[in-house]
Amino acid sequence: MGAHFSPCGRFLVACVACLLPQTEGDQGNQLPVQYESTGAGTSPTRHPLPSHGVIYELRVYSLEEATFGEILTSRAIRAAHCLTSIQFSPTSEHILLAYGRRHSSLLRSIVMDAETTGIPVYTILEVYRVSDMELVRVLPSAEDEVNVACFHPSPGGGLVYGTKEGKLRILQHNGADAASMGLCA
Repeated sequence: MGAHFSPCGRFLVACVACLLPQTEGDQGNQLPVQYESTGAGTSPTRHPLPSHGVIYELRVYSLEEATFGEILTSRAIRAAHCLTSIQFSPTSEHILLAYGRRHSSLLRSIVMDAETTGIPVYTILEVYRVSDMELVRVLPSAEDEVNVACFHPSPGGGLVYGTKEGKLRILQHNGADAASMGLCA
């Protein structure tokens, strides 16, 4: 589903398909069941048990010698099949996800236009904080589907994304925490 090395060289981020463990009582169970797992091929985070037994996670792996290959943080990702790019920020403190298809789990709202026709607005970009995998920014759009997105290589340089319609969008943010995400000077 995508992967990226951090600019600092200490981390690798990837979207990974995880098989959930099955127990005797899980056969066809649709109830949200929590579990703990320690196996390498299973999820290290807690999730409601989906009926098909597969979830997708955004995982940050260690590349440092003492902890090489360890999962440092992880988070379930909705609509992982719609991901088009994953990238660390220039400071390695944030991760940018871009979505190239519209999916019901990415629906943000429906905006009414002058003719009272509903226009769906979908999430196209998400920014997560690496330390705790908290979602810190969402960019919605009523028209764009993203082919690729990336941070500017200099902290504060913003980000850019290309759409499936051939448009190039350049974004900068002037908020207090934007510099740490690489969004503004």
